[in-house]
Amino acid sequence: MKRIVQYSIYLFCTQWTKIWNSVFKKNSYKKTNDQANCDLEESEKSALLLHLKKYHQSRPLGPTKSICYAPSRSIYFGFEGNVVPCCFNRDFVYGSYPQQTVKTVINGDKRQQLQEILDYQDFSKGCRHCRSQIMAGNYEGVEARLYDKLKKNSGFPSEMIFELENTCNLECSMCDGRFSSSILKNREFSPISPSPYDHEFFEQIKPYLKKLHVAKFLGGEPFLIKSYYEIWEELIKYNPDCFINLQTNGTVYNQKIEDLLKRGRFQIGVSIDSLNHKRFGEIRKNADLNQVFENLEKFIKYTRKSGSFVNISVCPMQQNWEEIPDIVNFSNNKNVFIYFNTVYNEGFSLQELDSVTLKKIITHYKKAEINGNSYISKRNKRFFYDLIHQIEEWYKIKSDSEQSFIPKWEYTHHSLLLIIKNMLSDEYPLFEARIQSAIEDLPEKMMLNDHQKQMLEEMKKEELIQSIQNESPVLLKQRMFNFIKNSSFDLE
Repeated sequence: MKRIVQYSIYLFCTQWTKIWNSVFKKNSYKKTNDQANCDLEESEKSALLLHLKKYHQSRPLGPTKSICYAPSRSIYFGFEGNVVPCCFNRDFVYGSYPQQTVKTVINGDKRQQLQEILDYQDFSKGCRHCRSQIMAGNYEGVEARLYDKLKKNSGFPSEMIFELENTCNLECSMCDGRFSSSILKNREFSPISPSPYDHEFFEQIKPYLKKLHVAKFLGGEPFLIKSYYEIWEELIKYNPDCFINLQTNGTVYNQKIEDLLKRGRFQIGVSIDSLNHKRFGEIRKNADLNQVFENLEKFIKYTRKSGSFVNISVCPMQQNWEEIPDIVNFSNNKNVFIYFNTVYNEGFSLQELDSVTLKKIITHYKKAEINGNSYISKRNKRFFYDLIHQIEEWYKIKSDSEQSFIPKWEYTHHSLLLIIKNMLSDEYPLFEARIQSAIEDLPEKMMLNDHQKQMLEEMKKEELIQSIQNESPVLLKQRMFNFIKNSSFDLE
């Protein structure tokens, strides 16, 4: 027994060393792929490496070779026939149905290509959402970790994700017509395009349904999408052990759905963004919170009977951030998982808020008492604390940005002229009169911020000469006034 334990420790240490060398060492990272994350500055790459080390340690099964296994273990059938890696990466398209068959896309080279890219910890091919979550310290909110526990499936995908239609009965305030037919019709006044996923598509996926471990269904509202019922019946009949995971707004429930819940292994996510009836109605237009609560209890009842679970999905936004601790406690009291969606939409995203408001949110969350000691409650606390980490990162970025616009540096006519004179060098005398005219009406003394100082230091000689030569004295004066007032040389 002692030898077995010693050998197990040896294998673990050996494997950990390999992962360390391929993932965490900066030099090794550069050697594997010099183009990896090429859209980042060098300082950002260094920060990413530090966060990657912590993220790998937090993963459900510990550190592994690849940052994400979505390409090799899952496949996502999205709107308009596009087949993509996941809901956050819609840029790296594997193929499109019906132009290509399901089999052609699944067996195509692009899935393997993206998997190899992710093996190098490279997020640049459409995977920036997960990278931003990792760099913000929101490790529990990283979409990639959902694929860690998916088992390899001998040439077949372990998981299929279906987003075949946008049929939906709600007009959620933070949503748009891509994901809601009601919004498309009533708010955007656009026609609803027919889904390309026909009966032939259903026939093509049948062989794969029998091999799946997980099938996920999104929308729209899944319970209103007729084609999903056909797939569910096929799974229940020929692959009863497959988990059927769907995200619902919680407003739809009938006898047909109850019958399905009794027969299948459903994992259900219910969207609840507020416990306040008025606010809930404002966010989830056309929905009634009492009805959602009632249906939530039914979902909990039948999923537990089948050995499955329910989770509550929440969008932390400008409109509901005060309630997030209460929703966590609500989930703990129900003994259901909570999941936070990152909202990027303008007017809703917390990321847009100023540093004072973000600091207020952080303080509010840190003071909140989160109840419960069960496994699910502890897991929900981790998710909540990682949300705090993410907001703290946004606060730091916003605070640094705002600091850069605080006036700190004193300039005069003479110092501005000296900067321009040094930049133009021998060509300065040619433009001296026009330059002096452009700044003569500025204050004799002015305070500039870090951003303005950087703009002056990085001004290009060629662009300055072109502007002086081609623009009237009036426009040049306007540019200088705008620079002092708005930290921009632009006229708009």
